[in-house]
Amino acid sequence: MPRAITAYEQTARGIYIIDLDGNRSMIYGDYMLEIARGNVPGLSSINKFGRNIEIDNNVTADVWDGGFTVGAGGTSLIWVAPTQARVHAIVSDSDNDSDSGGVNPQSDGARTIQVFGLIDWDTKEVSEIMAMDGTQSINTVNSYVIIHRIKVLTKGNNAAGPNVGEITATAATDGTITARIRATQGQTQMAIYGIPSIQIAYMIIFYGDVNRAGGAAGLVDFSLLVNPEPDIERINFIIKHTFGLQTVGSSHVGHLFSPYKKIEGPAIIKVQCSSGANDMDISSGFDMILVDN
Repeated sequence: MPRAITAYEQTARGIYIIDLDGNRSMIYGDYMLEIARGNVPGLSSINKFGRNIEIDNNVTADVWDGGFTVGAGGTSLIWVAPTQARVHAIVSDSDNDSDSGGVNPQSDGARTIQVFGLIDWDTKEVSEIMAMDGTQSINTVNSYVIIHRIKVLTKGNNAAGPNVGEITATAATDGTITARIRATQGQTQMAIYGIPSIQIAYMIIFYGDVNRAGGAAGLVDFSLLVNPEPDIERINFIIKHTFGLQTVGSSHVGHLFSPYKKIEGPAIIKVQCSSGANDMDISSGFDMILVDN
């Protein structure tokens, strides 16, 4: 059973971890590497990123796969969490994303996926592996208050990418799309993350990019938002940081927090953008260390 860690001490020789009994243990080498490797009890690393492929002038949208404004392809500019823990229906718009019966079993697209999220606001992240059935929806075993990542685990040999169609996770009863994988991308790209009450996030960096592939020139504002009580209400967010950038000159901004920005759970963290031109393709994200309470 992992020891309860009460403190960390930086010295010239390296990092010490200190437990409840005052015992000190040395962590050698790269501290961030050791966290990523799972060698520091009670700590884990999060690298969260999102993308919107087309945002228009005077549009404000959350940075996730469903938040774009092109045609009828976008689902919702503002991402919305389920009203409570919900079973989610997972489905593709292509029968080539299949591993279990259906029209094209063992097809060229996504065969199995892994869903990551929180089942309530007092429990750590859980995940489950699901076999795709193309355009036939399958239900998650768990009920989730937030799904903040889905990735393709096994796939066929589709030349365009891991999943042939768009894969969505739709909350039962609410009918809202909580997560989405765009065709060929292989995983969600959503700058959105849920933290349970038993963890604290320490944000290291918050960044934004205007992607040249979008073809537009203009300004984009990025805002870091936090809902500090998602267990009570899911709509209202507090602004924690804002910066702007443009395609002329620098099209990337990264803000390093020193000291790290502390965000206590329960909380939802997300990035929102506002565009000053049509057809903007933008990316954004944040890196954090999660500490168990």
